[in-house]
Amino acid sequence: MFLFALFLIVMLVNSCGTVMYTSSGIYKSHSMVESIIEPINKARTSGIMCGNEYYKAAPPVVWNEKLAQASLQHSLDMAENGFLSHKGSDGSDPGERLLMAGYRWSLYGEDVGQGYQAPEDAVRSWLKSKMHCKNIMNPEFKEAGAAYARSGNLRTYWTLVLGTPGK
Repeated sequence: MFLFALFLIVMLVNSCGTVMYTSSGIYKSHSMVESIIEPINKARTSGIMCGNEYYKAAPPVVWNEKLAQASLQHSLDMAENGFLSHKGSDGSDPGERLLMAGYRWSLYGEDVGQGYQAPEDAVRSWLKSKMHCKNIMNPEFKEAGAAYARSGNLRTYWTLVLGTPGK
């Protein structure tokens, strides 16, 4: 038991912002991933093809903790309940989740995905999808937050929320 507790402490200390916990002996982890802003802003400030449509350079987005918290809650929901959708297991939509996280929005967009191992992998995949890419390149978005959660079977669920605060 002592070695197991020591292992958990070492894992928590070495996880760099990732929270790890057990449920029925299964390891799970989750994290908000501020580093995702770099590849997003690289695409935004360069311009890119989304499907067959070119999106010119857009201003960079800045990290927002409330968007990240809403992303984390949705990623955890998907991981814990084994689904991939913009609709939460409680029937909530992204706008409702943002309000619950305290983010007053005038505009938002959400990208979700599963299986990516790193933030760069998630962004690369979203940029290959016309609709996800359009969200990332929308010049009206000013802020972003993202998170992932790993399920008990180690499938990783990602959520990226882009937003523009309300007035």
